[in-house]
Amino acid sequence: MRSAIRALLGTFGLAPARQADQAATGLRRAETRIGDLEERLVQGRADAENWKRRYEEASDTVAGWRQAATRAQAELDRLKPLIDKAKHDLERAREAAERDEARVAEWKSLAQTARGRLDEARRAAESSSEQLVAMEAKLDLIEAAIEVLDTRTRAHTVPQ
Repeated sequence: MRSAIRALLGTFGLAPARQADQAATGLRRAETRIGDLEERLVQGRADAENWKRRYEEASDTVAGWRQAATRAQAELDRLKPLIDKAKHDLERAREAAERDEARVAEWKSLAQTARGRLDEARRAAESSSEQLVAMEAKLDLIEAAIEVLDTRTRAHTVPQ
């Protein structure tokens, strides 16, 4: 009989109250679930936008780093010949400094030798000067002796 009543009500588009209540409860649950899913969908879209924005920022940052690396590499390529030239100039300057150090050592040796010779010459000059002074003193004595002898000799030879 139930099935007959249901069939009769179904022909008119009606359903039993219990089934209607179940359908209404299911509808409310479905609406709640739909609301939750819509909220989750909105949250998912917001998260997707956030991640998309973060991805774009990271991509921009990486692009900036790549550009900076490219510029740095170009600058390095531009400076490499200058660096190589500076290294070459430094090596030449080092070699010149070594040659100059050898010359300085040679000049120091020559200066030391010259200093020794100069000291020797100074000592010889001092010795010669002392001998000259001694000779002058002797000559003065001899001259004085000659004058005394001359005076005596003239005094004896000239009649008084």
